[in-house]
Amino acid sequence: MPKIYIKTFGCQMNDRDSEALLGLFLDKGYGVAESAQEADLVLVNTCSVRAHAEDRARSYLGSLRKKGTVPIRGQSPIVGLIGCMAANRGEELFGRMPHIDLICGPASFAKIPGYVERIVNEKRETKGEGRNRRIIDINDGERQENLYQSSFRADSDKAQVIISTGCSNFCSYCVVPYVRGKLRLRKPLDIIDEVKKNISSGIKKITLLGQNVNDYRYKLQAVKSQVTSGKRDTPINFVMLLQMVLGIEGLEELDFITSQPKNTSKELFTLIEKSPKIRKRLHLPFQSGSNRILKLMNRGYTKEKYLQLVKDYKKIVGGTISTDVIVGFPTESDEDFNQTKDIIEKVKFSHAFIFKYSPRSTAKSFELADDVSADIKIKRHKILLDLQKKISLGK
Repeated sequence: MPKIYIKTFGCQMNDRDSEALLGLFLDKGYGVAESAQEADLVLVNTCSVRAHAEDRARSYLGSLRKKGTVPIRGQSPIVGLIGCMAANRGEELFGRMPHIDLICGPASFAKIPGYVERIVNEKRETKGEGRNRRIIDINDGERQENLYQSSFRADSDKAQVIISTGCSNFCSYCVVPYVRGKLRLRKPLDIIDEVKKNISSGIKKITLLGQNVNDYRYKLQAVKSQVTSGKRDTPINFVMLLQMVLGIEGLEELDFITSQPKNTSKELFTLIEKSPKIRKRLHLPFQSGSNRILKLMNRGYTKEKYLQLVKDYKKIVGGTISTDVIVGFPTESDEDFNQTKDIIEKVKFSHAFIFKYSPRSTAKSFELADDVSADIKIKRHKILLDLQKKISLGK
């Protein structure tokens, strides 16, 4: 029985992608390897949001090339680079790393088992010496729904369900629209079916995933009338989707990530407050407390709007709130930074993910000079980390 090992870098979206992909291979008779050293197939699922994430993945891929590093069951493994880094730098790495057999972007994950089968067959026919067995597919497009059909779940207690892929917001620092494509929504009934499948297998705690879940707005021309009581021309927004999921028998707990402040509404907060099944926590990235920097980031909201959302959320829901912050964005001054620090002090987040800005060549902000020095980025990063630590500890 061949064995597969998937090394995952990045976010919860990548975790779910790797889980879904592993399920497809398990259905085809593969076993799970505990390490690359035990595997016949090694897939490296990557992230390109920050330079550090790409550096780690590239280093790991390089380690698979070193002689003796991967003594796979008598022969070299099939190695695949998949995910965002494949879409972002796949062509370059295809030329630089000849030990990589397969490079596949996020849109083509459902095709990976078929690609691997082709590579295996060609290796068998050429006794491992074939030169035409490498495959690259970094084309953008719709994901095939069968990616989500496997019943395999890594966690027997909780399940993650993707409601959308990609993003069309084009925040200036972000590569997601370029590596994951524009926003694409899964059909409401496909999402509901996946949730029901999890519940029927005994998993009754669900997290809905999307780059920005509030962007969900599905047009209903092709959706059965049962979804909206006959109103076929009414788009299903995220709040309506949550209500549909909440109506599924057997669901015990519902959560979601991530909300974008520019289209987060009181309607969402009211539903969170009313439903005993939705966890009373919200992840709401603010990124910067400076309106000037927010405009450069193309975030689509002001700090005043953000603080009003927080006020509404705390008044209506009274739950916890977490966030993402970027320090050192191009032209960020001491005053800009102090406004970011002020928001952390005012809101008192339960926790915050704080990152140093890193320029990404495909993002719009790459056109701006990276003029905040590394030392200043490190200093500001530490100030916010220390501040958030005190807040989280209640000091």
